[in-house]
Formats: sequence, C-alpha cells, structure tokens
Amino acid sequence: MEARICRHALDRVPISLIIDDSTVLVNLNYFFMRDRNRVDGEGRRWEDVPVVHPESFTREFAEWCLEAGVRGKFSIVPCPAALGRIDEGLPLVDRAQQESWLAMCREVIQPAWDITPEMITHTKVVDPRTCEPVEPEIWEQYDWVALPDDEELVFEYIATACRILDNVGLTPEGVTSPGGFGGKTLEFYARVAGEAVREVTGNALPYFFKRVSLEAVETPVWYADRKAGTAVGEIIACTGDWTGSWTGYGEVNPDRYITADLQGGRLPAVIDAGDPAVMVSHWQGFYGLHNDDRRGFRALKTIVRRLHERDPRGEHTRWRRPGEITTYACMREMAHLRCDGNTIALDLPVRAPELTLRITGGAVGGVLVEQRPLQRVEERSRFESGTYLPTGDGALVAFDPQQRHVAVSVTQAGT
Repeated sequence: MEARICRHALDRVPISLIIDDSTVLVNLNYFFMRDRNRVDGEGRRWEDVPVVHPESFTREFAEWCLEAGVRGKFSIVPCPAALGRIDEGLPLVDRAQQESWLAMCREVIQPAWDITPEMITHTKVVDPRTCEPVEPEIWEQYDWVALPDDEELVFEYIATACRILDNVGLTPEGVTSPGGFGGKTLEFYARVAGEAVREVTGNALPYFFKRVSLEAVETPVWYADRKAGTAVGEIIACTGDWTGSWTGYGEVNPDRYITADLQGGRLPAVIDAGDPAVMVSHWQGFYGLHNDDRRGFRALKTIVRRLHERDPRGEHTRWRRPGEITTYACMREMAHLRCDGNTIALDLPVRAPELTLRITGGAVGGVLVEQRPLQRVEERSRFESGTYLPTGDGALVAFDPQQRHVAVSVTQAGT
C-alpha cells in the first residue's frame, strides 16, 4: 500500500477571488489617479470616478457572494490615500457612517473573505508612527518595489497596517502588496511580512499576495520551520483583471475567465491542470462609475454561474479563502508520512482541516483514523471530511487532524 497527501483539500481544485484596492467607503483611486496624473503626466479620468462606494452596494455584493458560495480575499487599505486611519476616522465621511460600514464588514464580508491590509495607504509612503507622508514624496507601489534595506522600518510599516485593521475588529490573515510593493525583494518581503503579521495576530501561518502567473500556478511556502510550527504562505493569482480593473472603467469580459460553452477562457485551463484558480480583481471595477453601472459585479455573476454549470455537483472544484489554500499548502509542505503495512503514520507540525490522502495498492474496505472509523461514500460529490471514497485501486480519505501524530489504519476489501 502507498499513500500521499493530495495537493488540495478534498482533492478539489480551489477557486478563489482576490479583491484589491477596497477600503472603508472611500474610493482611494479617485485620489490615486488625481495625484499620479501630476507625477506621471497621464490623463487618467479621476474626475469621472466616484469618491465613495456606498455601503448599500458593498452589503448587496457581500450578501450575494455569501448566497452564491463565493470565497476570497478582501483588502481593506488602513489609511487610504493617506487621508486618515480607519481606526481614528476618515475626514471625508461621518464617523457614524464609518462605524456602520465596519459593522457591515464584520457581519457579511468577514465570514467569507480573508481580510488583509494593502499596506498602509496604497499611495504615498508614510511614517508608520504618524501616518503622515514622508518627504521627499515616494510611493508604496513604485518606490518600494525593492523594499528599503531597513528591516526595522519595513517590519513596523507592515505591522502598523495590520494593527489598524486589528483595532477595528478586522484581524488580518495576511497582507497584500499595493502594486509592485516588495516584488524585487521577495525573500526579504516574505520573511518580514510573516513576522509582522505574526506579531500582531499570533497567526503561525500568515500569507502574502504579490504575484500573478498566466502560466503554471503554485502555492509557495516560505520559511517553513517544523520545530516552531511556522511558515509563510504565498497566494498567486492566475488571471488578469477583466472585471473593470483598478480604474473602474477598464475591460469587462467574462469570456476571458470562462466562455459560454464552459471550455474556453483562463479558468478551465487552470482547473484542468489542477492548479489553484485564483482570480484577481479590483473593487472599483465591481461598482463601476455609478450605482447603476456595476459592470464588474454583472460580469462576476456570469463567471460564477458558468463555473457552477461546469461543475454542478461540486465534485472537482470548491470555493476557498486564500488563507485556507495557503494553510493547507503549509501543512502539506511540513508533513512527514510513512506507510508500514496497512498503517499510515503522519507527523504534522501544523494541522489544517480536510487533510486528504490518496491511497493506492488495493481495494479499500474500511479506514480508521486514531481508531475511529470514517464513513464510506460512493459518490465524489459526497466526499467530505470524515469520509473515504473508494477509487478502484485504493481510496481518497479526508479528516480533520487533531494532533501532531496521527495513525490511519486501512482495511483491505474482502478481509
């Protein structure tokens, strides 16, 4: 008998939606485009985009996603465009409005979405002690593509972003890069970001989002420490943004994700390759230019419907939060597995729900995990944690490990 840990929980390809540039009410890109036009000499349409994204739209969006089963990551920029800290109050909107938005976020966004900062401002670099722009003016996504060779400063910068969110009851699972932030110093960024998030939240397995791949998609694990039970996961997206993009008036094309015949577009190719199908998007695009626009939201509804039509029983894919994907990858990276006859011994420095084994080498008649029997199921759509699914020459086995050392006993069929 042989066994291995499956690449994905429940042997289902994870689907996820990354939403960048979002924050409390304010459309930070109104200010970003206005101020960068001066720097770049560009003519971005900053006057055409809304200053605020209404709470009513955000609630409608989040409630629809909850009902549709959509899961992902939702950025909350802690000090959007250096206008003010969200834990101290933004000057553009009433404090009661902000508190209402934050309560809404905890109620209908947080249950389905990981929350991350997108560093402090997503625009100008600020002093992390005061959140005031530094002089001379520099920008997070342009001037900090290579992070400063000052570990204390970078640590405090990322930790400050996390603390602001934690202060309003939105404890982050990781961090998101604003634009190119950290891209040329990735090893340093991964280490310091992991330490900063861990310091603020106590999360042993935080993650960061920086990269997009239009080829093969991995889930890298950085700085795995079996003794400490810590690591830093990295989530990599697999698409461009074709839901309105960061301007709010960019390309909208659901066919680039998945075509009406369910065969074309980026997502079917990624799913069929067994890679994580993580879409990247921007909050501005879902709302568009006004409340009756909603160009990106309309596109998302088409994408989600087509994905469901492609896998109507949920046999091959499952919506996940990025933190679920990276935590499982960290567990798998650090696990040791040994087969001895019909017993599988697992050493798991970190645990994640829905650990899934693929067993080969003979028909399986029963499975015990720490002497507790798992339920046999005959259909892949019913394969969940606490069950095993015969596969002809073996079985898929899924359970939630409760301790570091786990023994799985397999009975061959007919014995």
